[in-house]
Amino acid sequence: MGWLDRLRGKTEAPVPAGALTHALPLGFRVNGRVALDTMFSRAHPEALTAPLPEGHQGIPCYGHIDLGGGHALHRFYLDDDAYVQVSTNNDAVEGIKAFVFVETVNPANQAEFQRFVTGHEHLGAARIEYAGRDWHRDFSDEAGTRIPAVVYDEALYRGEPPRRDDDLTHYAMLYRRALPGLERDEFLLVTGEDYGPNEFCVTYAVGQDLNTADLDIT
Repeated sequence: MGWLDRLRGKTEAPVPAGALTHALPLGFRVNGRVALDTMFSRAHPEALTAPLPEGHQGIPCYGHIDLGGGHALHRFYLDDDAYVQVSTNNDAVEGIKAFVFVETVNPANQAEFQRFVTGHEHLGAARIEYAGRDWHRDFSDEAGTRIPAVVYDEALYRGEPPRRDDDLTHYAMLYRRALPGLERDEFLLVTGEDYGPNEFCVTYAVGQDLNTADLDIT
């Protein structure tokens, strides 16, 4: 609002509680749609742990993760148990990945969840085996050394217009493996998801790198 409007007594409308107040990257929007280029998945199904979803996917939910220092993760959750993750630095896009959820583990209680988060090899070991394949930690790759899970909070937005309606804490570790002969990597994100004292789970999501040409956003 300009200074002249203020002199005339005009005021800005208050921002509704929980409203989404920042722009989303690449033209994504909550309740919009996106189709992913699945040509690589279809050409090499035997090489991948999980294929990307086909066709135009609705985006019923958006997750925002503030990593600090201008860095953020934007997660656009799709209809078919998958999401597109856009990494930004001061609003400039640094990377795009698509992940497909392949397994959810439900610990019996909070104590069992905490034991997984603080001690399971899938959340910190330098190398792990999953789905019959070997994966190595995506960073701090010191042989034989387990590191703590990376902890971050995510705010979830749904509805029209989108409103913040849930929050969770992630305890996560990213792994990768080279796809033999294809000069490309596949990723495995293992995450302990803590929604509160009585709601928690562990998810395994497999992903691929994408670029803007792989996205058809509407």
